[in-house]
Order: sequence, then structure tokens, then C-alpha cells
Amino acid sequence: MSKRGTSGCRTEEDRISFLPDHLLCQILYNVHTKTAVMTSVLSTRWRTIWLSIPLLDLHTDDFPNFTAFVIFISRYLDLSTGSSCLHKLKLALRFQDISSESWNLAFLSGYLSPYYLITKWINKAVTRKVQHLDILYPWIVEMMPLSIYTCVTLVSLKLSNVSLADSEYVSLPRLKIMHLVDNAYANDAFLEKLISSCPVLEDLTVVRNKYTEDYLEVLRVRSQSLKSLVVDLDGRKCWYRDCRVVVIDAPGLKYLSLKDNQFTSYVIRNLSSSTKVDTDVSFDVIDSSKRRVVRRFFTMLSNVRDMTISQTTLEGICVYLKHEQLPQFPHLIRLDAVLYNSDLGNLANILESCQNLKSLVLELSNLKEEELLILASVPKCLRSSLEYVEIKTPIRGDVAEIELVKYFLENSAVLKKLKMCLRCWRMNEESIILMQLLRLRRCSTSCEVVAQLQELEETSLKL
Repeated sequence: MSKRGTSGCRTEEDRISFLPDHLLCQILYNVHTKTAVMTSVLSTRWRTIWLSIPLLDLHTDDFPNFTAFVIFISRYLDLSTGSSCLHKLKLALRFQDISSESWNLAFLSGYLSPYYLITKWINKAVTRKVQHLDILYPWIVEMMPLSIYTCVTLVSLKLSNVSLADSEYVSLPRLKIMHLVDNAYANDAFLEKLISSCPVLEDLTVVRNKYTEDYLEVLRVRSQSLKSLVVDLDGRKCWYRDCRVVVIDAPGLKYLSLKDNQFTSYVIRNLSSSTKVDTDVSFDVIDSSKRRVVRRFFTMLSNVRDMTISQTTLEGICVYLKHEQLPQFPHLIRLDAVLYNSDLGNLANILESCQNLKSLVLELSNLKEEELLILASVPKCLRSSLEYVEIKTPIRGDVAEIELVKYFLENSAVLKKLKMCLRCWRMNEESIILMQLLRLRRCSTSCEVVAQLQELEETSLKL
């Protein structure tokens, strides 16, 4: 019985080792390469399993120095040549000074430079039918190999801080995801060619936040297949001079995010009403010419049904409203907005442009105690269409907060639910705020007020 028990115990402890190799590889594929390599000490059976995993996901921080990093990758690529393909190659390099160490490496191994090695690794990955390529450098480096432009198996391409040379021929027939972060491009035309040479591209991110020696004057995104587009242009940098025009023509977009601290000139064509737009752009309206640019920008977005507007953008809108009314957003049914306390008085004017709005989610910033809130007019959407209001910022019972809740309850004729979160410092404060809310008149007899208590995350009260 003891033998049987011992045998049973061993079987129980090492049950996973009885799985076939392909299942073990599938399990290890979902962990970091460093973790997968650690399994090689478990037993003889596990010693070489990790070499069959079609994945290499490494960070220089995992190694004592760049030389160790290079030796590991080179040995992996040599020992795993039996594998038919390499599904994913992800390399993150964050050494502060790789180039100084490269001389020692060149002397020891006969290679020219770290960039030569990385180019060699990428070329090998392309040869081995890589599907996911993710390269992150700490700063702009030498050109990426041209082989990536014609990798027919590539599905996802993520590049950060690399230089992309021009190429006469670009064809990425299976690429669905492309994230380009702070890269240097040969010219505007090449970046446009790179994007348009991906016939099934669905997810594109272009970020320009750091200084590069190139100047991208025009960013053109033309794609019939694109579903998600993120454009992030940080104009706060003192050297920021590029990308003055962004042209977007992607009729299949489902999500569009624009972040721009210097307000680029946008040309947005064929934007579907089903596109969810997230805008975080800053602009000034000092003169009429700049106001015309702002008006054109919002007119191009006027067809959408779902929009998120940042605090920065709404601050600019409130200044714009001092000169003229916003364009109408006749199809907008959901609005998520962040408002400064000083801009709350313009809320009614903003909602005047959203006559068919059904859902409004608000976040309040820098709301001051005892500050009065005056909302004189009642926009059309409150009288005829607004069904849901949520105030995400926890309410403390300040005068302006209660006035805002009162404004929606007393003027929203078809409101079905008003949701809020209460944040109280003392036990009796909750009951005081709840009594204030109970006394408020409701224009809609079917309106449900849901107050969630912040201290008890799962607790909510229906009034």
C-alpha cells in the first residue's frame, strides 16, 4: 500500500509532465521567456522543452549586461532552428549605454555592433515566418532591416524609437496591428505608403512625443480596413515643430482617439456615425481664423454618436463659446466629458449642440466648496431625449454638486436613471446628503436615483 501510495503521490506531483510536448509548449507560450527557461531545471524531460516554444520575449533588464543578452538570443536561435517558425519576437532594450559596451562585444565575438546583431535577429525571425514583431529601443537607432517591409506572415508590428528607411516595395498582406511610437521616418510619403500597404490593417497607433531628426509635416492615414486609430502628438515639447496636418480617411473606423497639445490641422473624411471618438486636443481661439479651424474640426466630428471629451478640450470649448455657438451634433447620443469647476456654467450651452443626447457621463475637476452654480437655460435634450446621467466624481455635498443634481432632476423630462457616488468623511454626512437628494423634485416620475457609497464599493441606494 505504501508503494501504491508513493507512486500515486509522484503521479499527482508530476502530472503535468505526462502531457505531450506540444501541450507543454502551448502552456509555456503564455509566459515570459525568462520564466519558460527556468522550467529547464525541473527534470531531464523539461530541459529542452523551452527551445521548442515559438516565442522569444526578452528585456535587457533580465540580464546582467548586454553581452549576456546577446549570447542568450544567439544560442536560442541556433539551438531552436528545428522549429518551423517563430511566432513572436519581442525585444526591449533599455541600457543607458549599449554602444560603449559594443566594442568589447565586437572584440569577443567578431560582430560589428549591437545594431548589426539585432538586424540579424530580425532577418532570422522574418525567415522563420514571424507573426508578431515588437522592438523597443530607449532612443532612436539605426535603420530597421528592409525585410520587415515584405514579411508576408507578419500580423502585428510594434516599433518604438527606430528609424524606418524608405523602400520602393512595401507589402504586408496579413498585418492587422501596427503601433509606431516615436520613430523616425524617411519622409511623409513613406509613412503613408507603409500604412496603405497593409490591406487588412485594423489597429493603428502613431505617437510623436519625442524629439527626432526628421520632421513629419503631414500624417496621412488612408485605409478601408482600419477599425481603430490612435494619434498622439505631444506639442508641449519645446522642439515640437512637425506634423502640422493630419489627414484621416478611414470609413470603417469604430474607434478614433486624438491627443494633441498644439492643435494640428485635421482633415477627417468619411467618418462613420458608429465611430466612437475620444478627443484630447488643446486649441486657442484668439482670432477668427483660429476659430474657423476649431469649427471645422468639430464639424468633421458632428456625425458621430459616441464621444469622449477631455478636460483640456472642454476648457477650449468654453472659451470658444464666448465668441460663437458650437456646431450641432444631431446624431450624438452618448457624451462622456470632464469639466473644470469654472466651466460648469457652460454645460447648458454645450448641451444645446447635442439635441438628441440620451446618455451623459460627467467628471468634475477642482470643484470648490460653497461655489454657486448657475444654469439658467434648459437645452432641448433635457426636455425630450436625455435618459441617463452619471456623475462619476464622488459627491461630498458641496453646494455646486447638489445644484447640478437638482438641475438634472428638475429639468429632465424623460430621465430614467441618475447615478452618482457619495464620498463622506463622517458617518452622519451620508444621511444629510441623502435627505437633500430625497427632497429634490423630479420632473420625470420614472426616474431612479442610484447613490453608491464610496466606502462600501458594492453598496448602492436607490432613492
